[in-house]
Amino acid sequence: MRLPTLKPYRMFEQFDGLSDAECARMMMDARINWPWLTVRWPMVIGLAFVVGWPTLIGLLSWPGTAAYAPGLMKWVPLPRTAEWMIVFLVVTGVGGAGLAWALSRDAGMWLALKRTLERSSCRKCGQSLTGVPVQTIGAEPDPAKQFVRCPECGKKWVLLDIGLTPRDLVPFEQRGVPTDFARKRPREAWRAGAR
Repeated sequence: MRLPTLKPYRMFEQFDGLSDAECARMMMDARINWPWLTVRWPMVIGLAFVVGWPTLIGLLSWPGTAAYAPGLMKWVPLPRTAEWMIVFLVVTGVGGAGLAWALSRDAGMWLALKRTLERSSCRKCGQSLTGVPVQTIGAEPDPAKQFVRCPECGKKWVLLDIGLTPRDLVPFEQRGVPTDFARKRPREAWRAGAR
C-alpha cells in the first residue's frame, strides 16, 4: 500500500494504468456499494466527536476531577474562565470533528476500494477471477447463463449469482483508454487508413 495523496485510488497499484475518470468511477462504485464505509460511518464518527469532546472536557474540568487525579490538570491545560472555555470547545470541537470525519472517510474509502478489488475473487478459495474467460451455455447471450470457473479450486460461478459482470473480470491494465482515443486524425492519416 502507498501513502494517500489527494487521490485515494492512487494507494493501489492496480489502478495505475487507469485514467483519473475511470478511477473516479471506481470510487463512485465503492460509494454506492458500501455506503456505510464511505458516507455514513464518517458522519457518525464526526457527530460522536462533536458530542463526546465537550463531554470529556466537561468531565476533566469538573471540580471533583482534580481531587481524584491531582496531576491531570498540569498535563491538560484548560482555560479557567467560562468565555475562553466556550471558545476552546468551539475551536477544538469543530477542528477535531472535521479531522475525525476526514480520517474516517479516507479509511472507509480505502476499505471500500480494497473490497472493490476483492469483489472479483472466488468466494470459496479467494483466488482472483480477473482475466478468467467468461463462458456461456447456449448460443444466445443470456446473462443468466454466463459463468466462470475458478482456476484454483475449479468451482463454477454464475456471474449473476456473485454479482459480477464480464467487465468486472477484465484486468485493470486493459480497462484504460488509449491517449489518442477520440482525437481528430490529420487528413493525410485518414486518407492512408481509408485505402
